[in-house]
Amino acid sequence: MSHSKEKPMLNPGRPNFHVKVKRLYEKGELVPDTVPDEIDPRRLVVRNQLVALFEKPLEVDHEKSLGLVGIGGRDKRKVEISQARVIKRSHCNPNLVLLEGDNAHLLTEDIKIISGPTLDIVKSSANDVHYSEGGTITPPPKILDSGGPGNPNPPRIKPTLFDFQLRRIIRDSPAWQDFPIVGIMDTGIDFSYPNTESIPIQFNGGKPLCRKTIEPDFIGWDFVHDQNYPYDDNDRSKHGSRIAAIISRQMEHKVRILPLKVIDKYGIGQLFDILCCFEYLLHSDSLPQKPVAINASWGFYQSTEDRLLSSYIPRLQDAGIWLVNAAGNEGDVKNNKTVNLDDERRWPSCYSDQFASVVTVTTVKRIPLRGFETVENFSKRFVNMGIGSGNDGKFIEPLVSEDNLPPVTFPPVKGSSFATPFAVAQIVKCNQRPTTIPERLRMLMSIPGRITALTDQIDQGTVVPVETN
Repeated sequence: MSHSKEKPMLNPGRPNFHVKVKRLYEKGELVPDTVPDEIDPRRLVVRNQLVALFEKPLEVDHEKSLGLVGIGGRDKRKVEISQARVIKRSHCNPNLVLLEGDNAHLLTEDIKIISGPTLDIVKSSANDVHYSEGGTITPPPKILDSGGPGNPNPPRIKPTLFDFQLRRIIRDSPAWQDFPIVGIMDTGIDFSYPNTESIPIQFNGGKPLCRKTIEPDFIGWDFVHDQNYPYDDNDRSKHGSRIAAIISRQMEHKVRILPLKVIDKYGIGQLFDILCCFEYLLHSDSLPQKPVAINASWGFYQSTEDRLLSSYIPRLQDAGIWLVNAAGNEGDVKNNKTVNLDDERRWPSCYSDQFASVVTVTTVKRIPLRGFETVENFSKRFVNMGIGSGNDGKFIEPLVSEDNLPPVTFPPVKGSSFATPFAVAQIVKCNQRPTTIPERLRMLMSIPGRITALTDQIDQGTVVPVETN
């Protein structure tokens, strides 16, 4: 694969999301203990954790420590030594493990085992952290009983227990077998809402996930808690549920959703869980069909490519899977500011100029009498599509049925996270697998909508208007 040679300049200081994760930790919430990376101040990593891909399975138990040595630190010359133990393994690739030990996150280059099995570490990375509140936080609609007070036209509610939904999915799966599959790597799905309770869900047959698993895989996986019900416990925004609802509605419910929980209830996602999900998509014994596309409304701010993350992108492309990624939001790095990804690199967004399978998405709004502008992160080089949200930069609340719009008014939602599923639907409708960048460009150009005034912020000015308010 090709690598970008220039060294993008980063602004000094800590991004906003560093501060927000630290506040959650100080409040005693169950979030990882994170630190800014010593070399790259935009990068937020889990203290003392290292993701490692070994040449062969690491045959040690959780109790035994490994002696590791590597070159790390701010000057990239300091020798770091760590006694680390295995705390997690990928079910679908036993070579991929998560290690924890003092200073393990500083072991950045040429890591060797100095006590333990004589194996080579092929690639490694600190356990990077993604954090997103989904743009401006809009709490999800309240779920009311049909006779509940305070709503003149409350949403219709059905039982939402997993077993009820599983019976529905098993019963209706034959009618959906020709629908394309979209994997949503996010906070999971909550079936409590009118626009999620009845959408088609991919049924994986109840086979074991991969090697050495006990729980059967029915509808996808929760990689955060390592269990088979990818429930959306993100009560602040129901981030993954909203994305599932948008895609299903845009596809007129003729798409199978595969919920893949890689982000926790606080909006925090870790690199190890994301890589475990990639391994599942590439190798799972339980997944009868691979998805056409992945909705990836997350990303890592980092000045250079992560060798471990980057090793998965061509493999997903070879598998014919689109990776549709959010460009990031106003305020991620600076208060009330969007950033140009040419200067503030974010991954996998910035793989789009190297791999045809990566499509990066932002939000565009209409300015009366003046045209259009981007309202989330932008880049002529890396951003491939803008989703037109009308003149407010926001999208209609997706977790309500069409019957509720109007007369009941719900606050809209904002963020490139929610622009991304609109792009996923457009790409899936084109019925084309990722091949080359020129062919991807021709496909995107075939989608109606091109605004010349935005060619300095979006490649070719490709914009898809979805709302006209």
